[in-house]
Amino acid sequence: MRKIKNGKAAGPNNIPAEALNSDIQITAKILHVLFRKIWEEWKEGYLIKIPKKEDLSKCENHRGVTLLSVPGKVFNRVLLNRMKAPEDAQIRDQQAGFRKDRSCMDRIATLRIITEQSIAWKLSLYLNFLGYEKAFESVDRRTLWNYI
Repeated sequence: MRKIKNGKAAGPNNIPAEALNSDIQITAKILHVLFRKIWEEWKEGYLIKIPKKEDLSKCENHRGVTLLSVPGKVFNRVLLNRMKAPEDAQIRDQQAGFRKDRSCMDRIATLRIITEQSIAWKLSLYLNFLGYEKAFESVDRRTLWNYI
């Protein structure tokens, strides 16, 4: 519960994070009862569209944000923490994306070294990049390409 941020909008059940963080021990007991209801209520959320660009008549100029139940977020965090160790044991060490204390920058540096070595040794090298449109809008692809 300590990782749930205060000051955020409440979800469909109108329970803010501040209510859960006020007395964590009592809240934990109450949440234990509420967690049994997760499958009924906490799958719901409010989808809010936030404008990004000037021409708001186009869907791509909006970003969707879903307001979810704060107790549901706590439950999801509990599940995530319990699943992390077994999951990390099954994922190859080379996989860095979306993992704690890992950086994709290390993988980019490795790719750059491989590229430089293949040029120096006059070996063929084939690279394949998958583009997920709008999934990673903050990545400057020109800079990434120049870096490689």
